[in-house]
Amino acid sequence: MEAATAAQAAPLAGVSYTKRRTDDVINPLDITEAELKRRQGPSLTISCAVDGSQMSDKSMATALSFFNSKRGDKFNVIHISDMSKNYLSKHLTPSHLKNYYVDMAHGARVKAEWLCREKEEGRSTCESLTRLAEKHGTDLLVLGSWGRKGEKLDMLGTVSDFSLRQSHCSIVIVRSVGGGGLGGITGGMGPAGGAPGAVATGRPAKYLFATDGSHAAHLAFTFLLNYLLRPCDSVQVLAVHTSATEGAEEARTTEFYKQYMERRRVSGGVHVRCVDRLTTNIPEGIAEGVTELGCDVLVMGISGYGRKKLGSVSADISTRASCTTIIIKDSWDVQSDRYQSAGIATMNHEVATSAME
Repeated sequence: MEAATAAQAAPLAGVSYTKRRTDDVINPLDITEAELKRRQGPSLTISCAVDGSQMSDKSMATALSFFNSKRGDKFNVIHISDMSKNYLSKHLTPSHLKNYYVDMAHGARVKAEWLCREKEEGRSTCESLTRLAEKHGTDLLVLGSWGRKGEKLDMLGTVSDFSLRQSHCSIVIVRSVGGGGLGGITGGMGPAGGAPGAVATGRPAKYLFATDGSHAAHLAFTFLLNYLLRPCDSVQVLAVHTSATEGAEEARTTEFYKQYMERRRVSGGVHVRCVDRLTTNIPEGIAEGVTELGCDVLVMGISGYGRKKLGSVSADISTRASCTTIIIKDSWDVQSDRYQSAGIATMNHEVATSAME
C-alpha cells in the first residue's frame, strides 16, 4: 500500500528508461501490427450515423477528419428513418438530411454514400443502425453520445450505448462538451440553419491511449497509429495498475510502446500510474489522466482490466468521459457468445430502467 500511495503522489510522471539494446527482443506491437494489416488491409470504411442534431454535425466533422482518400477509404452517411414520427420538421426528413450531409462531405472533398433505411419492423433504431453499418463493411462507426433528445454528461443515449456494446466494428463516441475535437465546422448552422458549413482541419488532436497490456490494447494502439493518427497529432500512453508488483510489468510494457512510437516519429510520451483502490478506481484514474495531460480524445481497446469483453473500465469510461472516446474492437473477438450475452443483458437492463421512469 505504501508503494501505491507513493506512486500516486506523482501519478503522471513520465517513465524514464535505461539505454539498452533490444534488437534481440521482439516488440509485441510489431507482431500485432502485422496481424492487423493482414486482416484490415490498406483502407478503412468509415460510417457516420446522423439524425439532424447539432451533435451529428460534430460527428461528421470527426468522421471526416479520419478519412484518407490516398489509401482508398470509403465514407458512408447512415440514417435510420421512422415513418411513425410524422411530427418531425421538414429539415429532419431523409431527403433534406441527405442533401445536407452529402454536401458537407463534398465540402471536405469527400465522396459520401448516403445509406438511409426505414427502421425494420420488430427492430429498434439501434439494431437497424448496427445491422446496416455491418452490411456495408463498416470498420469505424462514428456517432454522437446523444441525438436530438439532448445530452447528459453521466450517461449515453440508447443508440450510442447499444452500438457500443453490440456493433462488431470499432466505435467513436463524440461528445459535444469540451473545447477539444478532431475537426471543426465553420459557416453553417446545422440542418435547420441553411447551407452546410465547410469542414475545417481543426487543431492537432491530443490523444490519451489507456492500456492494460493485453492483446486487445496492442491491437487498438496499432490501429490508432496506422489508421487514425494524423501527422500533426500527439499521443500520451497511460498504463494504469493497482499494485507495486503490477507496476513493474506495466513499465516493461510501456517501453514497447515508447519504442514503437519513436520508430514512427510520433510525438507524445508514456506514463505509468498506480491507483490506490481505497481512494479511487481505474476509470477515475484514466479520466484524471485525460485532464492532467490536457488530452481531448481518449482511446481504448475492447478489453478491460478485468480481462472481460467490454470490461468495466471500457464501459464506464465511454459512458462518463467528457471527451470524444474511441473504442477499438477486435472484430473477431467481439462475436463470441460471452460478449453477445453481456451486451444483451445490459440492453435489457436499460430498457427496464427506462420503463420504470
